[in-house]
Amino acid sequence: MEVFNCQPTDMWDRSPSKRHYEPRQTRQYSIRSIATPASMDSMRRSSVGLLIGLLLIRLNRCSAVGDEGAGEVGAAFPVVVSTWPFREAVRAAWKVVSTGEGGGSAVDAVIAGCSACEELRCDGTVGPGGSPDENGETTLDALVMNGATMEIGAVAAMRYVKDGIKAAKLVMEHSEHTLLVGEKATAFAISLGLPGPTNLSSPESIEKWEKWRQNYCQPNFWKNVVPVGKCGPYHPINLAPVEVEDSVKNGIEGYYESDNLLEPIKSYSKIVNRHNHDTISMAVIDKMGHIAVGTSTNGATFKIPGRVGDGPIPGASSYGDNEVGACGATGDGDIMMRFLPCYQVVESMRQGMDPRDAAKDAISRIARKYPDFIGAVFAVNKEGVHAGACHGWTFQYSVRNSSMQDVEVITVYP
Repeated sequence: MEVFNCQPTDMWDRSPSKRHYEPRQTRQYSIRSIATPASMDSMRRSSVGLLIGLLLIRLNRCSAVGDEGAGEVGAAFPVVVSTWPFREAVRAAWKVVSTGEGGGSAVDAVIAGCSACEELRCDGTVGPGGSPDENGETTLDALVMNGATMEIGAVAAMRYVKDGIKAAKLVMEHSEHTLLVGEKATAFAISLGLPGPTNLSSPESIEKWEKWRQNYCQPNFWKNVVPVGKCGPYHPINLAPVEVEDSVKNGIEGYYESDNLLEPIKSYSKIVNRHNHDTISMAVIDKMGHIAVGTSTNGATFKIPGRVGDGPIPGASSYGDNEVGACGATGDGDIMMRFLPCYQVVESMRQGMDPRDAAKDAISRIARKYPDFIGAVFAVNKEGVHAGACHGWTFQYSVRNSSMQDVEVITVYP
């Protein structure tokens, strides 16, 4: 006698008080050997049917687990995951990847999703019309990566072209390079058919910049410079013993917590918050199991002109590999790019970590060095199990898979 243990889908405990699903009981199904050939054939068909049923139950099982800033959920293909509650962006990607018998490609879905966010100017931090730099200009950073081939295209500090993610795709598909920057990235994109040049500023971004100027260009990203508390031009602080005017000395002491002029400004975290650092990073697994990731942002508000954050840096803002899974990041890019958190997440999953632990580990590595930093990552493995982790803020990411009727938003607490 052969005995098969299975857990029918109607037996999972989904009570609201539980943060993960548990089986209420286990049934045993017994199949006894019968001597006749017809009965033997019937038994084989029944066994095959039962095994297929078990596999389908396994694939459609969904478990949600969350603690200490991390959550984990399993899902079936295709899968779209994005930072923040950017539902329309996820819907745009889902429309591409779920269409037709074979669905669209993961790369095309990422482009569609990030493009939607650029057009919608998600939270003013993606696409044109937001996040002015010190000169009042908006520039774009973007990246796309094909997890099947490990090809990457990216643009940074790109001016006068509003389609950041499409420009990144052109770099990947029509050059041997990985990253193009500044006005040369602009010229490249326009030469291959993207519209431009166009002014990327908006009335809202100019108004924000003018108010910042009226506030003596505070806060900003400069350190160890004078004048303090005013607009530039700035000059390095002379560390040799010199006479310092009282007004400057008082200003310095107000901005630094000790007499050490090289100590970083503790109030820096006030510059970084969701509404000036909520980059869209997206990962897609298509019906074939191929993975692609992408990122699009207009960078940090009031950044020093020429600044490039984590957005166009492979492994920092996003990373994906068909053999393992993918990751997307958001937050203080200047800090996070020093740790390549998404590369770390994918490599941790490669070594056997589940998505939740890989995400938590990547964030904790940064927090040990920069306890005041603000940031988050999501992780998704090649089976579609996803999770998130964050530090310094409450993080949300959006998901759509074949078991969902629409986009769902997952909240992760620090």
